Amino acid sequence: MREGIFHKLRANFALFDKIDKPIFYTVIVLILLGVIFVFSSSFYIAVNLDVEPHYFSIRQIIWAAVSIAAFFFFILFDYKDLQKYVKPLVFITIVLMLMVFIPGLGRTSGGARRWLDLRAFSFNPSELAKITVIIYLSHILTKKQAKLENFTFGILPPLLLVAAIFFIILMQSGFSIAVVLLLVSFILFFVGGASIKHILSILVLSLPVLVVFIYNVAYRLERIFAYLNPWEDPSGRGYHIIQSLRAFAQGGLSGRGLGNSSQKIVSLPTPHTDFIYSVIAEETGIWGCLVILALYFVFFIRGIIIAFNCEDKFGQLLSFGIVSLFTLHALLNIGIATGIIPPTGVSLPFISYGGSSLLIMAVACGILLNISAHNKIKTKIRVKDVENIIEEGF
Repeated sequence: MREGIFHKLRANFALFDKIDKPIFYTVIVLILLGVIFVFSSSFYIAVNLDVEPHYFSIRQIIWAAVSIAAFFFFILFDYKDLQKYVKPLVFITIVLMLMVFIPGLGRTSGGARRWLDLRAFSFNPSELAKITVIIYLSHILTKKQAKLENFTFGILPPLLLVAAIFFIILMQSGFSIAVVLLLVSFILFFVGGASIKHILSILVLSLPVLVVFIYNVAYRLERIFAYLNPWEDPSGRGYHIIQSLRAFAQGGLSGRGLGNSSQKIVSLPTPHTDFIYSVIAEETGIWGCLVILALYFVFFIRGIIIAFNCEDKFGQLLSFGIVSLFTLHALLNIGIATGIIPPTGVSLPFISYGGSSLLIMAVACGILLNISAHNKIKTKIRVKDVENIIEEGF
């Protein structure tokens, strides 16, 4: 089987001429920027943790190399063949997610138990769950097109699996990841043709669950209060938001220069992960932030164009799922850094430190580019295609 896969990959090298070039170059640039800014933002925190000063940047470089290899692999891997591996992929993902609760295998960090300690490196199975859910829902919603009007036989079976993964992630204290997964799932149900009435009903039923998980965990409530009025307790619960905003203020238009952020030294809690955009703002200024935003905007626009021009339902749903996941991550992370939304642990795609997130995002983008190579992608979205998707939902 291995020979068959690699024979197909060799035969597919011609696909590189057909892929969406703006997305390809955007991904490569973002990965390189991630290496640069992790190097810049992680030096002092590594020293504070009593590890080698380049501990985080070296690992980011290694993961970047692995992720680029995975990115090229999935550019060549026919996305339609993913449907053959849906069941084993779901099974492996759930098993890995449950393994984090096994003493000696699971590792706790920052109050969350969601990493597998594999000695040489750590892996976060909830990151894998994101792409698994997208592939699974794209497959099952394509398969059940004729039954989607029926809640019991069309919507309920895939919803139960998504709910199971959602609750496992919540048990790992991965509230933000669970919410992102839920939002992407709702988008896929809508684009897949599920009734808007069913989607809204599920959303309404989900809200009390989310409220309970916020209310019963003290630090989540603290984050809400800090968001509402950070200046009420500037040295306590509002500290992180205020320090992030101060980084933007100190960066101004052109920034203080690469490596010259003062906020990353003692003020920002996780300058190389959740608040890396704040470090970028301080070191490169508003212009640097706008460059990052422009790259994400290019990805979003080109991704949406690929989704609307895809000729088969499975590929269309995959595209929408990947673009939604990528865009939500970017918007939430930037929203946290700028104080628009309450602080929570969501990475900035390809830029935040974290091997699991980097790898899975690279895999997802490789799949998206393979979809673009197999379909005739036009330069604009047809109004008729948008109307069809909206009509299917209603």
